Amino acid sequence: MLFRPASRIAITSALGLAFLLTACGGSDSGSAAGGGTGASTAQGKGHPTRPVNEKGEMIETEPESYDLAIPTVTYAWNPQAGDPSVSAEDGGPGFTGEGWQTRMSFPALGSDKAVKGGVFRMYEPNWPATLRLMGKDYNTSFNYRAVDLCLESLLTVHPQTLEFIPMIATHWKISDDKSTYTFRINPEARWSDGKEVTSADVVATFNLHMDERCLQPSDQIVFGKMETPVALSKYIVQVKVKEESWRNFLYMSGMAIMPAHEIAIPGDEYLKKYQNAYTAVTGPYTLGDWEMNKSISLVRRDDWWGKDNPAWTGLYNFDAYQFTVVQDLSLAFEKAKKGELDYYIVPKAKWWVEDLVPGKVEQIRRGLLQKRKFFNDAPVGTAGIALNSTRPPLDDVRMRKALGLLRNRPLMIKQLFVNEYEPLNSYWQGGTYQNPGNEMLPYDPLAAVDLLTEMGYTQIDDQGYRLKDGKRLSFNLSYASKLSEPSLTIYQEDCKKAGIEINLQLVDPATRWQNMRKREYDLTSTAWGALVFPNPETSWKGELAEKLDNNNVTAFSDARVDELLGEYDREYDVTRRQEIVREIDGIIYEQYPYVLDWYGPAQRVIYWNKFSQPEWGIWRTKDNNDMMYCWWIDPEKERLLEEAQKDPSKLLPTEPIQNRFWQYWNAHQAQ
Repeated sequence: MLFRPASRIAITSALGLAFLLTACGGSDSGSAAGGGTGASTAQGKGHPTRPVNEKGEMIETEPESYDLAIPTVTYAWNPQAGDPSVSAEDGGPGFTGEGWQTRMSFPALGSDKAVKGGVFRMYEPNWPATLRLMGKDYNTSFNYRAVDLCLESLLTVHPQTLEFIPMIATHWKISDDKSTYTFRINPEARWSDGKEVTSADVVATFNLHMDERCLQPSDQIVFGKMETPVALSKYIVQVKVKEESWRNFLYMSGMAIMPAHEIAIPGDEYLKKYQNAYTAVTGPYTLGDWEMNKSISLVRRDDWWGKDNPAWTGLYNFDAYQFTVVQDLSLAFEKAKKGELDYYIVPKAKWWVEDLVPGKVEQIRRGLLQKRKFFNDAPVGTAGIALNSTRPPLDDVRMRKALGLLRNRPLMIKQLFVNEYEPLNSYWQGGTYQNPGNEMLPYDPLAAVDLLTEMGYTQIDDQGYRLKDGKRLSFNLSYASKLSEPSLTIYQEDCKKAGIEINLQLVDPATRWQNMRKREYDLTSTAWGALVFPNPETSWKGELAEKLDNNNVTAFSDARVDELLGEYDREYDVTRRQEIVREIDGIIYEQYPYVLDWYGPAQRVIYWNKFSQPEWGIWRTKDNNDMMYCWWIDPEKERLLEEAQKDPSKLLPTEPIQNRFWQYWNAHQAQ
């Protein structure tokens, strides 16, 4: 539910993509208001048909204006609730919260216009290896979503403000020395079997994470930085940390809580007992019908303890999420166009531009199928060519910059990606962590040649390559997918024109990954995922430059960055952490450890024209995996869609393709 980082800890694929998609942060400061007002939007009024140009291609319109005012909601709690045998001091009836931290009011996450009901049909590329929500093999896309929808944590992080807000716990404390965290559990919280949620559940969940028999060693790394929590009372739980870091509070407060009365068993027994079953849950959904390797559903609970809390107004509106296993991306694409799926994330730029046009897809021409782009501040990963600075002349910043100046990104984005992407100019692209002072590195072969000449590469051999001291300027560039070849071949030719030999080497993904981590490469094409709350030390800490098998694959080292990394880990205020990362970003960017490539600036999706969303459409810092949590089936749209499906002459009103609410909102906040 919203951001729950501990459910997705330290999961890294062989391609180096970090799948930790959750967030953290927050401080004692008051809640950030939704902010601002704006003119009434044109969005929602719709167009009778999609606007097209003279070639029949869709024009990507957006609303004429946005209403930027986001209402405030309040987390409701009853101070008199709870076991009368528990004193107010111990969190029972009469608890006031005096001396504790909380954040009861915050910008709304859903719309008060939302309607409950209906089924949301999606697809999963693979059947999950287990239906357990913890332990060995649980880390699949379906289970991540199930944890979000079925379990709850003590606190969560608001996806707009990035501040902590209550969930199972109403209040919390962080000791002055940052060594002790204390949480007060809401006595109204209930498991789906009707039992109370208590501090014993928190302790049992922590212990299960620390049980090596669960065969998920990353849990022991993360939670091992804390002592075993102590139940101070039925409703108050406390944990001490072994080393100071705001991430400890993030992981502890974001740990998805499980019922002690079911999981207080050895880890290996837990793995077997719940291989294809759920424990009792506290969240708005639970496991529904499923057929192995074919389909599975999550169904909404009518008895969810938080269903009437105004804090969650407009969320979790569908009666069920239905997932069909479709292993082929193209087949899933066709199923979405036929109406067998309600929603499809469009992974390929050419599909978006060349296939999803009125002339090819009748459903789009008539407005039955919506084609939308949502622009927000979801974190963007680093993609490009890593440069191994342990190998001369890559240890010279001039050489690294020259290699960056020879990457013709404007040409590649236009020819290969039909202008669907934008060039990276940050290691934390987009949102609040990017250094605004980073100047876009252009394609400039003349400037690159000047740098090479300055470095002494003035001689040219009979094949046109530059020499220094009789040695050819040559690099091997490894890559793991043939899909990379078109852009790398263009790069190879541009480097040759400047006198640099690039030897392209296609290797299998596992080998490329291992060689990169061991720094047994010159240049390698790679991509990394991103976190809403960055963890820069794992990729940029100086001491890692002297070690192998870590994410600092370029051997970057800078004394000021190391100083900032230490400050970052000790800083609990999210605003100050943003300032720190911006400075780090600027320092790294000027050292050119990567030849940066490009990124998709929006969440591209098609869906059937029966859904409505809040004005913003998608949460500010979340991606297309989660944006439908605040959507709903609009009865009038559904009626019109059903009529249009029966009558081929009917056209439906459509929404503008682009939703840039959060970009306008950010600009308004900066005024």
